[in-house]
Order: sequence, then structure tokens, then C-alpha cells
Amino acid sequence: MRTASRGIRCVVAAIALLIASGAASAQTYTGGMRGVVKDAQGIVPGVEVTLVNDATNAARSVVTNEVGEYSFPGVLPGTYTVRVALAGFRTEERRGLPIATQQMITMDFTLEVGALEEQITVRATAPVVERSTASVATTLTAAQITAIPLFGRNTFYTAVATPGVINSGDPQFVRYQDQSGASLLSLGGGPRRGNAYLIEGVSITDMLNRASWVPSTEAVEDMRIQLKTYDSEMGRAAGGVFNVTAKSGSNLWHGSALFMNKPGWGTGQLFFAKRAGTPNPPQYYSS
Repeated sequence: MRTASRGIRCVVAAIALLIASGAASAQTYTGGMRGVVKDAQGIVPGVEVTLVNDATNAARSVVTNEVGEYSFPGVLPGTYTVRVALAGFRTEERRGLPIATQQMITMDFTLEVGALEEQITVRATAPVVERSTASVATTLTAAQITAIPLFGRNTFYTAVATPGVINSGDPQFVRYQDQSGASLLSLGGGPRRGNAYLIEGVSITDMLNRASWVPSTEAVEDMRIQLKTYDSEMGRAAGGVFNVTAKSGSNLWHGSALFMNKPGWGTGQLFFAKRAGTPNPPQYYSS
């Protein structure tokens, strides 16, 4: 009996260890920002750099190190304002800086001598080339996803609008309930049905390498389509990786609604309804 009891405890402990290790190896979806602050003479340590989320006004601040470097890891996808300030220099502010899912951007600053009350404001844009990572990826924003003509409103299928993505399935089978057809995409020359699907870093890939469910296009903040040389933390993918970030709350009230209907005049009559002489309803469904 003691031997059996010990065996059971060992099995339970092994299962607990596997669960803990699985949780510890969760993949990420947050981005980041790093860079160097200089002046006309060279690097400037001790500069306060502040990153502000434009949607929530949540702010984070760091100070440049002895070689003038700063870093903001774990940044939620969104639009930001970055502000650099040090006594004896003009404050520099860059607004409207987009940071996408799993995107690490590099933003350097060169300070100009002046009073702290003086400020330089620049409308920022994300760097075209990501110098902080070797990953080859494309990010689709919420505006792009909703604007792309989309079969079956399948969010993952918008990837066909990006270079290096080839569809090999039947376009009519890309609805929410048609997981197999929607998963027949080849990313970066990889095998179809060989991709990984993540929602904010959590895998939703089933045992057949399909997305177990599809998020609504209105609920998506952006989607990063990683074709090749993605980080080693991305597992279970012989092709590419889909990493989706859902929309989060902000200081402004917002929402969306969808209305669909199927008019009776555009639908053939059902067999038993026709046999019973029952006419089609004005519309079959709406939402």
C-alpha cells in the first residue's frame, strides 16, 4: 500500500510540475521600446524618459544608464507619446507612436541645449525597419482588418493580403465554424496547416494545427503575422505564427455592432416548408 501511495504522489507531483513549466513558458504578445539619448557632445546619462499610453494616459518612466540607453519592456500594443527631459535641455516629445503586437522598436533622441520649459513636439511614426529583432513579420491594424474584404469574417484569413501568405483552401469554407478550411494557409513557404495561432501570447492551436476558435474582427487591436526567423519561444509551428491582441479599455467610450439579415426572397424554400405550403419568412436570421 505504501508503494502504491508513493507512486500516486509521484504522478501528481509530475503533473503539477508539467503544468507549472507550461505556464512559465507562455509566449508573449507585448512589444517594447529602447534607444539612446545623446547631445552634441555624446551620450547623456540620467535623462528621464516617459512613455504615456494615449488611450489610457497610463505613464511609465525610466532613467538612461551610464551609456545613455533606456528600455521599456512589456509594452501593451497601442499608440504612445514618449517624452525626454533633463535640466538644461529642451524637453523633446514625440506623439502618436504606434507599438504593435510583439514589436520592439528603437527610438533615439538628440537633446538640444535650452530651458526645461522649452519643448520640441514631433508627430512620431514607427521605424520602417526594426533594428531590435531579426524577425520577418507584418502587422495588420484594426483599421486594416476591418477594411479588407473578408470571406466569412475570419480574422486569420486577412493574412492573405500580406506578402508571403498563400491560400490553398476553398474560400467558401472560411467561416467561424469551418476551422479546417480557414487553416489552409501557407506562411513564408511553410506547409499549410503548419502554423501556430495565439491570442495575446496564449496558444489556441488544436491538435490538428488549426485555430480552435476565431476572434471577431471588431475585437482585434492588431494581428502580427510572423513568417520566419521568429523568436525561439514560438513553438508548434512549421510555418508561421499568428499573434493577435484584443482591444482593451480606454478613457473614451466606444463600441461597435453588426447587423446581418438574409431576406426570404433571396432564399430557396425548405423542403418540408414547401411540402406544407408554408411561405418563407421575411428574413431568416439577423444579429
